[in-house]
Amino acid sequence: MKYLNLSFKEIVLFVFAGFLVSTITGCEQKAEQQETQTIRMIYANWSEGVAMTHLSEEILKEHLGYEVVTKMTDIESVFEELSRQEYDVFVDAWLPKTHSRYMKEYGDELIDLGVNVEQVRTGLVVPDYMEVQSIADLQADTIMGISSGAGVMAATEEAIGKYKLPSVLKVGNEQSMTEALDDAIKHREPVVVTGWTPHWINNRYSLKFLDDPQNVYGESEKIHTITRNGFTADHPRAAVFFERFKLTEKQLGALMDELQTFPDNEKRAVRNWMDDNEFIINQWIRGLDPERQKVM
Repeated sequence: MKYLNLSFKEIVLFVFAGFLVSTITGCEQKAEQQETQTIRMIYANWSEGVAMTHLSEEILKEHLGYEVVTKMTDIESVFEELSRQEYDVFVDAWLPKTHSRYMKEYGDELIDLGVNVEQVRTGLVVPDYMEVQSIADLQADTIMGISSGAGVMAATEEAIGKYKLPSVLKVGNEQSMTEALDDAIKHREPVVVTGWTPHWINNRYSLKFLDDPQNVYGESEKIHTITRNGFTADHPRAAVFFERFKLTEKQLGALMDELQTFPDNEKRAVRNWMDDNEFIINQWIRGLDPERQKVM
């Protein structure tokens, strides 16, 4: 064989080169395996969070090659499971006020990847045909709320006390709240709900936020993407995607409208939105997968 004519030094170099190539290949394969691991997304049953979760899920799977597992739960469990590293990403953290208590409790175990929606707010919402303008003047017997762990519910309990309202806050969920709102508007009856924007109800109905002179609900907030510790190191491409993942209120409103139009076919709703927003999606994913296909 030819290598028998090589010197000892040449044989050593030959063997070392082979070892080096094998090591590099193994490292590349390991990195590739790491980058194709499943990403676990967690969310609460709020329209904007549902919409953004399903949108990012579809992009991660179709264009970046990840497998994605999603779970819907209550808001406190979202932060608990992220902090325990049972899940990876939450794209609907309202800061600095609404979810502040969860960030105080679990924030040391979490990473904030930045803002994905600017200028959002919570408060008490009524149909525009109601004459009341301020929370201070509210005389409603009942305020229709959502789940008990939500930040807007804690703020509403505080508002009832600070404004000395003759109101009882009814615990429910987003669906029961929107159904109560819809029924009242159909009959042009008074109704007060815990509301927020962006939300599809603001596109469908003529509504107004009640003035909050004591600033119980705080100033306008921002929606952030939160991950478990170590997510960026484990999934660097996905981390870059989530850092770029930003929506205007109008874009998010259109996405939520699609999901309301096709409530039983989330994938179709998301695909419809993606078809209309090819440019922005390509900005989010540019350079993250050299073999990716452009959004069709």
